[in-house]
Amino acid sequence: MALPAVTPLRFALAARWALWALVAIVITGASVRLTGSGLGCSDWPNCEPGEFVPAADFHGWVEFGNRIVTGLVSVAVALAVGASLWRQPRRTDLVWWSIALVAGVAFQIGLGAVTVLTHLSPPIVMSHFLASQVLIAAAVVLCHRANAEERPLGRGVAVSSRGLQAHAWVIAMLLCAALWTGTVVTGTGPHGGDEHVQRLDYAMASVARVHGITVAVMAGLTLLLAVRARRLARSERNRADATDVARRVRNVIAVMAAQAAIGYVQYFNELPVLLVAIHVAGATLLTIAVTRLVLAAATRPRAMGFETSETSDPNSDAPTDAPTDAPTDAVVIVAPGFAE
Repeated sequence: MALPAVTPLRFALAARWALWALVAIVITGASVRLTGSGLGCSDWPNCEPGEFVPAADFHGWVEFGNRIVTGLVSVAVALAVGASLWRQPRRTDLVWWSIALVAGVAFQIGLGAVTVLTHLSPPIVMSHFLASQVLIAAAVVLCHRANAEERPLGRGVAVSSRGLQAHAWVIAMLLCAALWTGTVVTGTGPHGGDEHVQRLDYAMASVARVHGITVAVMAGLTLLLAVRARRLARSERNRADATDVARRVRNVIAVMAAQAAIGYVQYFNELPVLLVAIHVAGATLLTIAVTRLVLAAATRPRAMGFETSETSDPNSDAPTDAPTDAPTDAVVIVAPGFAE
């Protein structure tokens, strides 16, 4: 019996579930480290040599619980792949982005094993967190592409300024730097996952200062982008996309403001566990917000399946030129539509 086709709406839901499952594993992974349970299971894939399930031990069950969540994440991304294959109409880009999530989760599982077997080496733990943020960004892209048909562009719409796109990408690069310097602070700090784990040999005040400067530069450029996006929204005849960029910038600013407040409070209060956990969750939300900002500022590329003025139907009566009042550095598309 043939399986029922997956509608675009159902696939978008599956992609969303995969995204939030990946967010959940970041939070449970942080709980392992913050409760000192990183070596609650000393072996992998068994919890202990010859024992798959831990004994009645708090730290063992925290670590084992994180492994269970990893299994659920694996199911979520596998379902996304299956849904992309049965989606009608099938979209090749969605299939490949879904497969990328599965590959990323498989990589993370292997890296998790290395983390345990190297007794929570700080560089490995840092890589584990950073890889999770790359996976989350990929899941956001998948969700964006899955929902793109629900928000088609009008004909002859100036999507956004090339300068705006470049500005958004600079913010994304600064986010990468902020996440990396944040992991250095974490690797230097007291929450290593176990009290006997070696920490990075840096002065805490120095690495925290570098992290703070990186975030401050990112915040300044984000505020500047907010001003630019607002001006562009006022100048364009069709303001939908520039307005979307402005909205995404406001989301980034809101998350950054909360993160900055939490960061300063936790630093001057000797890194209480609860605030550190909230800060980790906030960093993940910031990754989501910045990725959505970049996507909002980006043009709709041909690889995504949108028709451009070069590939549109020559018999169509749609306008092929940019509106006369569009900015000279704007990218103009003619008509939406997904190539099969």
